[in-house]
Amino acid sequence: MSYSINELAKLAGISTRTLRYYDKQGLLKARRNPENNYRYYEESEVDQLQKILFLKLFDLPLEQIKQVMQTSTETQYQVLRSQRSKVVAQEQYLDDLIRNLDKTLATMKGETQMTDTEKFATLKKEIINKNERQYGAEIREKYGDPQIDLSNQKFSSLSENGLAHFKKLSAEILTELKDFDNTAGVKQAAAKHIFELHKEYLLIIWPKSQYSAEAHKNLAQMYVCDGRFSKYYEEATGNPDAAKILKAIIDYYA
Repeated sequence: MSYSINELAKLAGISTRTLRYYDKQGLLKARRNPENNYRYYEESEVDQLQKILFLKLFDLPLEQIKQVMQTSTETQYQVLRSQRSKVVAQEQYLDDLIRNLDKTLATMKGETQMTDTEKFATLKKEIINKNERQYGAEIREKYGDPQIDLSNQKFSSLSENGLAHFKKLSAEILTELKDFDNTAGVKQAAAKHIFELHKEYLLIIWPKSQYSAEAHKNLAQMYVCDGRFSKYYEEATGNPDAAKILKAIIDYYA
């Protein structure tokens, strides 16, 4: 079935302006009627648009969506399957959150009791889920699903004190980076201290078998190459070079 630009826009619930923009960007090329040069779309374009709108729901930038749409059908399938896994994980997290919140409310009314483990289980899951949403695809591609699953399991088993120590280390690393005098180089004691903090931080969430100097350096490389990591360190420290500084420190001491 063929659709005019107005018909497809109405069907998909988007504007014709959006379709024209997708066409201009080469994301979804319209066909042209040879008689009047009007845009129209066949079933293949309808299928493409559905995938594009799904990927947009997952907050992927248009340039990345365009790259995905230029790959094979099998690769597109794997990308969407990966996104589905994230949605299912988020659904499970929300279910756990509701149950945990209901039990917290019941405990406050004296109707039941919660163990200390139960009190913090959902909070730890949120940290894991947030990390998966932001960086899951990249770190799973780099380290593999088994390693990341083991890391998530280890983090989930942290005690209340372990979780508090993890958060303390994270904050301390950012504070040390913020105050770091980069003009003095990486041989100073402050740099070694940052490395030791970061290694301790990793060993809380990484299985011991996963840690190596090479893995540590690879992670630091991701901090620099991936704009989201760089932005995180910049915003947390106020230093646009924070990720580069951390990488230099890890490269030297790992």
